[in-house]
Amino acid sequence: MLKALGFFHFRENVEDPIGSLESELERKGAREDISGSLIVLPEAFNLGAPYYPPGYPKVTGTPGDAKIPLVLAIKELREIAREWSVAFVAGLLGETYSSAYWIDQKEAPELMCHKMGNDRTGHYLPWNGAQGSDGKNPIECEGACASALICLDAVECPEETQAARERRENLMRHVKHCARPHRILCVPAQMGSQCGVPEEDGVYSILANANAISFVKNGCGMEKAPRNQGRNEICLVSPARPEPVL
Repeated sequence: MLKALGFFHFRENVEDPIGSLESELERKGAREDISGSLIVLPEAFNLGAPYYPPGYPKVTGTPGDAKIPLVLAIKELREIAREWSVAFVAGLLGETYSSAYWIDQKEAPELMCHKMGNDRTGHYLPWNGAQGSDGKNPIECEGACASALICLDAVECPEETQAARERRENLMRHVKHCARPHRILCVPAQMGSQCGVPEEDGVYSILANANAISFVKNGCGMEKAPRNQGRNEICLVSPARPEPVL
């Protein structure tokens, strides 16, 4: 059973994402037992540079420009997951797509989804769904049903495609009816505000951001947000004890 749910609010030292994460884990782990936690990491965690480059929108990135290659990022995050006995839902850039991966200390990493929305940063190509299912989403384990949508894909916006909207609606319907004790939507993000992230009764929403606010919400109720939005911080909450089945 997952003991805690939370996020890494990643605002400082973006050039060293792995080192920054390890520093915050050591800081958090020195004060409390963090084993058994699910920690959501922001979108493009392995980029190693500001997500919006100087001169944006005239200046953009290119697919495959992450400082830490996808395979290496997954390897290092898996080693960290083993060291701390935690699980990550990580937003990572590959050669083509911006994707979310489930990474824990037990099983092989799992692709959960690719990003469909186009934020026009150039770091990835929007996934159009033509190849069928993009990943295992949601993942059911540790007493939880954990789903993922990346940034724009989690919010209603004028630019979204019908395919992206239908995928979000279908996913949320699946999560809400999951029989696991804890139902979770993980949102690795680089968004400027929290507006539009789904707030569903009985579902935890975890927004891990590297631009504006991050949070854990239970339905419409705020559970946790960073103390200082301009600094790195790992925030965790203990999920509510599930109601007994009568």
